Amino acid sequence: MKGEKESLMEGVVVLVTRGDKVLMEDILGRTKEAKGRIFEVNITSQKAFLEPV
Repeated sequence: MKGEKESLMEGVVVLVTRGDKVLMEDILGRTKEAKGRIFEVNITSQKAFLEPV
């Protein structure tokens, strides 16, 4: 939000979009859901960025 960045989850290996939500799953199978949409994925730095909807 407005240039602020917050880490939501580490070790994410799966990202799935469902409407206005993004489901994240880590290497151990733990999941987390966040409201927002993916606006950038950077494979080199291994980061995905969400923005609020």
